[in-house]
Amino acid sequence: MKLEGKNCLLLYNAASGNPPEDSAETDSDSSLNARGDIKAVRHALREAGFNVRTLGLRRTNSKTSALIEEMKPDLVFNLCEVLYNHPHKALTEMYVAGWLELMKLPYTGSPPLSLGISLNKMRCKQILKTSGLPIPPSITVQVGEKPNLEPITPPFIVKPLREDGSFGITKDSVVETPQEVEEKVTMIHEKYSQPALVEEFIDGREFTVAVIDNPPRVLGIGEVDFSKIPAKDPKILSYGIKWAKNGLGVGLKFPAQIETALKNRIEKISLKAFRALGCRDYARIDIRISENRRPYILEVNPNPDLSPDEEFGLASEKAGITYESLIKEIAENAVRRGTTAS
Repeated sequence: MKLEGKNCLLLYNAASGNPPEDSAETDSDSSLNARGDIKAVRHALREAGFNVRTLGLRRTNSKTSALIEEMKPDLVFNLCEVLYNHPHKALTEMYVAGWLELMKLPYTGSPPLSLGISLNKMRCKQILKTSGLPIPPSITVQVGEKPNLEPITPPFIVKPLREDGSFGITKDSVVETPQEVEEKVTMIHEKYSQPALVEEFIDGREFTVAVIDNPPRVLGIGEVDFSKIPAKDPKILSYGIKWAKNGLGVGLKFPAQIETALKNRIEKISLKAFRALGCRDYARIDIRISENRRPYILEVNPNPDLSPDEEFGLASEKAGITYESLIKEIAENAVRRGTTAS
């Protein structure tokens, strides 16, 4: 596909410290320096032949809509994860995609419904289970209610129902007793003003699967390396571990060293999950393996980090695909799709 000369708007969420009265900011935004994926994607898009403009988004209003319409983009490469000035930050990932559809702009990534479903962990699990996919047994505890743990067995992991990026998850989120579960549930209700998800904790190896579209295929499987986590702590990606800047975080081994039968099983359920949730262009599937070697889907992320040193960049490199080729393929898929509604 010829991309030379097409206009591409690289859309991302502006840094949280920006003035709340502004809707958006172009190339001078400090987020360009804070997020490695923005610069890397911009470079790759220019290598593909696009004329690239960047826009750091703070809110979806008429002022921003007019600004984007003036740019006349042939494609919006959507890296927007959250609008920090919105009262319901976690939901804004879905709102931005819906806003782009209302403006009838071709954009990369999953549609609003897929983004919204994946954010609601229990709704996501229900769809996966209905599709015949393995998920850990779990319950939702609404605000003001007490947990009924009869369907699940310890150990448990307790987390907010509608958050991503490990927000609300600490090393103390894994508990053993009903009393501890109730305490964690109450804390989530009070601190995050939302239901809590209580799930059987699968204590085993964890894999992250990069899936790319058209047709859906597994780009690579990586294994999370928990070796730096203290032995007394649960092997989980807590918020503190996930975003650690002091070298105490976890590593990622690409490609994962796994036998062929398990690899095939992981690939099969990952592709089925991608399709079941209506993901588009790319997604990341997180999977844990139980003691009896059964894989369980923990999470589907339809808008993962595209930085060169994160899952997709690493998977692409190990698959013999340059980062520039990866971004070009994602862009081509979206341009080919055009403004077709989800």
